[in-house]
Amino acid sequence: MKKIFIIFLILLSLDLSAKKDRVDNFELGRRNIKLGNSYREAKNYDFAARFLNDGMKIVERRKDFEGKYWLATGYEYLGYLYRDMNMPQEAKKNFNQALNLFRQIIRQEDGSPQAMIEILNTISRISENESLLSNNNLSNQVSLSFSNSKLKELPTGIPDNIGSLILRNNRFTNFSDGITKFSKLEYLDLSNNRLRSIPENIGLLKNLHYLDLSNNRIRDLADNIGELDQLRELNLENNKLKSIPSDICKLTNLRLLNLKGNKLNFDEVLNLVRCLQNTNIIFDEYQKVEEEEIITGED
Repeated sequence: MKKIFIIFLILLSLDLSAKKDRVDNFELGRRNIKLGNSYREAKNYDFAARFLNDGMKIVERRKDFEGKYWLATGYEYLGYLYRDMNMPQEAKKNFNQALNLFRQIIRQEDGSPQAMIEILNTISRISENESLLSNNNLSNQVSLSFSNSKLKELPTGIPDNIGSLILRNNRFTNFSDGITKFSKLEYLDLSNNRLRSIPENIGLLKNLHYLDLSNNRIRDLADNIGELDQLRELNLENNKLKSIPSDICKLTNLRLLNLKGNKLNFDEVLNLVRCLQNTNIIFDEYQKVEEEEIITGED
């Protein structure tokens, strides 16, 4: 009997420990969502999207009121993010996701119907405004998203005046020549694909403000990357880069350069820090190896 009681206590302790871990993890998800929105308000859109998505992945594991509430809040903040980035179609899609989840919460007894109704009404108005914006004939730009579509080639029929193009989470192995014909393109997301290199013709995208090439297999950047003189954010995180063309130093408007998760040596990064003094450069931590002068990067 004593052994059974001890086993029971051990199992109870393990169960309580697991529950505590789940609670702590959920708190991390909530903090990430809040932090993501703070980055959005500071106009650091790269970090905003990252923290929002990370936080939503955590909170969506819970199917109760709290889980649904924070997942809906995450979608709402993503809606604001895409609205701020002048991407009304993406904004409307995320606002609608938030609306659907908030409507589910209203039906639950542990929700506050009045508070939820006010949230619904607010988001509904915002969503309607985004819909009007996306259909406004006075707008000369188009925003399209083909994320998570298993694409290997660029879809046909994309209008020439497109301003924002999202192609993340697909199967592109090459940077499509067709992309460079979109001379008005300002926002391009090719993250989470299988790209190995970026060709010279990327220099044709003269109006590009934001370029996300993170989580690919890129070993080489175009030598003329400096021709993208309007570029403000460049995300190259988690690729296979060993060097960065010196031409990148011409990007005087660049405000954020993410180089984490590559194979760059310290001298390479130091040169970029020197030549891009007005750019926030994110890179891996480096440490000195014993007493040698060699400095290597840590993953």
